[in-house]
Amino acid sequence: MLTIKKIKLIVLFAFINSFIFSQDAESFAVEVGIESITFKEDKYNISIYLINPFNPIAGIQFKMNPSDIFIIEEIYGGKSSQAGFQIHKNKKGTILGFSMEGETIAPSAVSTGPDKFKKNIVLNITASSKNIPEDGILNMDCVMASKKGKSLSTKFIPFDLSNIIYLDK
Repeated sequence: MLTIKKIKLIVLFAFINSFIFSQDAESFAVEVGIESITFKEDKYNISIYLINPFNPIAGIQFKMNPSDIFIIEEIYGGKSSQAGFQIHKNKKGTILGFSMEGETIAPSAVSTGPDKFKKNIVLNITASSKNIPEDGILNMDCVMASKKGKSLSTKFIPFDLSNIIYLDK
């Protein structure tokens, strides 16, 4: 039979273990990745997802890496558009978005399950390219800012360029 003292000891042990192991695990406030890249009529459509279950996001910055694969032509739609963000870009892959009115991208309502990527598209990119390496990986340097201007810890999930969906075939 368990005594109160043994129960307290077990609870304390479990608490200390969970604390120690949580310090080893790297945690991120925001996950960013590419939901899909499709090719149709000489253009690529890149859908970027952003899962932020905890914090409203007041500013976004992405930089494609390597920067010489895609030439950004247009950015449209997604949660950044719904939040009224102004989006600025250059052809080399840097994207910057924020709201002059102080609007934010709300925390993600869906952060798990099979629809978590499609339900969290933050923006879509139309791009062109003359140099897609078949065995390449696309990364992004990402900075997400809170309403107070603090950088939120962000993790980007690399995209394997062999997973591009060619719709013209």
